[in-house]
Amino acid sequence: MGETMLSDERRRAIADFLKTRRMRRQPEELGLPRGRRRRTPGLRREEVAAAAGVSAEWYTWLEQAREVRPSAQVLTRIGAALRLEPNENRHLLTLGGYAVPASGSDSPWSVSVSLRLQRLIDQIEYGPAWVFGERWDIVAWNRAASVIHGDLTTLQGIERNGLYQIFLGDRMRSILVDWEAHARRCVAKLRTTYASRVDDPWFNELVTLLRTRSEEFERWWTENDVAGATQEGVKHYEHPEAGRLVFDYSVLEVLDERMSSLRLVAYVPAPGTGTREKMEALLAAEEPLLTAALEAG
Repeated sequence: MGETMLSDERRRAIADFLKTRRMRRQPEELGLPRGRRRRTPGLRREEVAAAAGVSAEWYTWLEQAREVRPSAQVLTRIGAALRLEPNENRHLLTLGGYAVPASGSDSPWSVSVSLRLQRLIDQIEYGPAWVFGERWDIVAWNRAASVIHGDLTTLQGIERNGLYQIFLGDRMRSILVDWEAHARRCVAKLRTTYASRVDDPWFNELVTLLRTRSEEFERWWTENDVAGATQEGVKHYEHPEAGRLVFDYSVLEVLDERMSSLRLVAYVPAPGTGTREKMEALLAAEEPLLTAALEAG
């Protein structure tokens, strides 16, 4: 970005992030006395400024989203003053225009995965699998994915987005066990990605929609939590027909020079849970319906 000024959106994002983190720190963490006259939680602006080696006026301008351009070194010192975690510090630097990963900005609707990748996920017969992009748009899936997401072929545009389904769709909220914990972490992971997409209308389309239509998303988004991508874990679902389904999952990066930031999510029925047998039964029940649809088409 050189010496050009940050956009209004980036300045506001930096200001919001710094304010939320400042309110979470206590004076004792900086070796400061609390004093009797402190009425608000968190640190004062002048305390953060002093710890970071900048003037209180300049730091106030930063939190007011004024037209200032902090250097990477200054942002790092502010991060140290606020006791930011490593991923939070990276997030702040990315918001400031530093260490921004190179990525494409093509619309997700123009993305199509390779035939080989589609064949790969189709071979995962009893494990739901899908491929999503940087904005969590689902661009490919196998037949077993319908057990989790329903019929993705009937969804259009932004409706075929993982975050849209989590917050605005009825299915995921009803079947995902411990929905709130998973949803909160998804917001934190989206926040991390958003740092490099602050000025992107395509990305802001999703964020604005979710903030407008989901009270939970709006509340958690304004908390400014950030989190790195989860590579593996366990997911529990309460299926309306089959009951409890338990999957081990892995998230794999897809290397494709035609596009960037694709990830493959692969579920495997957890052993000893009866999930594989239930998946076999669910997919066998769907087979006649699929055959009839293909014949009608």
